[in-house]
Amino acid sequence: MNIVKLAVGINSVEDLKDRQELKRQKYGNNTHITRLFPKKYLEVKNNGSMYWVINGFISVRQKIRDIKKVEHDNGIQYCHIILDKKLIETQVIRYRPFQGWRYLNMEKAPKDLSLDEKKLDGELIKTLKELCII
Repeated sequence: MNIVKLAVGINSVEDLKDRQELKRQKYGNNTHITRLFPKKYLEVKNNGSMYWVINGFISVRQKIRDIKKVEHDNGIQYCHIILDKKLIETQVIRYRPFQGWRYLNMEKAPKDLSLDEKKLDGELIKTLKELCII
């Protein structure tokens, strides 16, 4: 089981990589913080990934290393999703906007791209943007 999350304010995979690097430098790890704790956390934690939606498309994923309940200084419980540092580009799949996060079954998850596919996929997205299709 995987999690899908909108990358709010992110315009590209490189932008996501840069933002996460700043967080790692500031906090020492790559943690995504959310309010809700996944009910299927054992399934997600054991072999799941966080699939990021950037500009309306799933295009990259990160392995989920751990999921923890953490009480912050304000007394509120939060969910800390600890992500791997490595970003893995995937097939680009349109995904409609939503709030929070969603589950994504392994069978429906986009496949990882090979080096050749990354080059072709990047060129395709650039062309579609130039044509104002996306």
